[in-house]
Amino acid sequence: MRKLLCRGHRFLLVIASVLVYSAAARAEGIVTDLSDSDDTGFTVLSNATNVTHWGLGAGVGYQQSPYTSYGPRFSPLPLFYFDDKWVHAAGTTIDFKVGKWSNVLFSLRGRYALGDGYKGSDASALNGMQTRNGAFWYGPALSWHTAYGTLSGEFLTGGNKGQKASVEFGKAFQFKNVSIEPHVGVDWLSHKYVDYYYGVRPNEVRAGRDQYTGRAAYNVSIGTKFDYQVTRHQLATLDLGVSHLGSGITDSPIIGKKFVPEVRLGYLYQFK
Repeated sequence: MRKLLCRGHRFLLVIASVLVYSAAARAEGIVTDLSDSDDTGFTVLSNATNVTHWGLGAGVGYQQSPYTSYGPRFSPLPLFYFDDKWVHAAGTTIDFKVGKWSNVLFSLRGRYALGDGYKGSDASALNGMQTRNGAFWYGPALSWHTAYGTLSGEFLTGGNKGQKASVEFGKAFQFKNVSIEPHVGVDWLSHKYVDYYYGVRPNEVRAGRDQYTGRAAYNVSIGTKFDYQVTRHQLATLDLGVSHLGSGITDSPIIGKKFVPEVRLGYLYQFK
């Protein structure tokens, strides 16, 4: 959120934030939120010691595009992360930590979705379509850590490109230095978002491509993440999943798939 290499890089910038965030959270000794502290309340008022963590790595991702005649997106990309008492940054996502109450962690999130959108030259089904660009998304985010798993959510707005929200639940099972985490999630996309990225405007109508005004949609995803702790400072991760697109998206004449599979593979080295 393009030629093959370019569009792959843009896509990976988006998945990098998810991939590296998950990897960093599981690396031994890394604190990516306030859950490892007994302090509760606002971060600005916390007396917890400020500890900085950072690391570098590499990732690769594969995803089928939902657009008709648009090929798969696949490319490598270097990854990085930074975390301290106040801020967590990974890929194109940055979280400003607000505080913790009863194992519920609140933050203010910003994310630039470079992989969103397309150019009319990307696929034959998109010829004559105006360029759809990525956007900077911002809003509140939270995660609730329990003995049964972690429930996380966010509500982000992107100006004239609408709003989107997501809820995800995952439960990790540890087997020595291997972690297996099944996860399921639901994304809500506002009608303005769907109309911008999947709608067809009156001046874009062609034979076989009718005008389409987007409707709000729910996407459902399911997958499993595998983490392998190579050493104290090294982590390898593999995430396999598939998303089912809502009818507000699939009813668009430029969409050709209901199910979108994806694979993420990454390596992270913690320097501190």
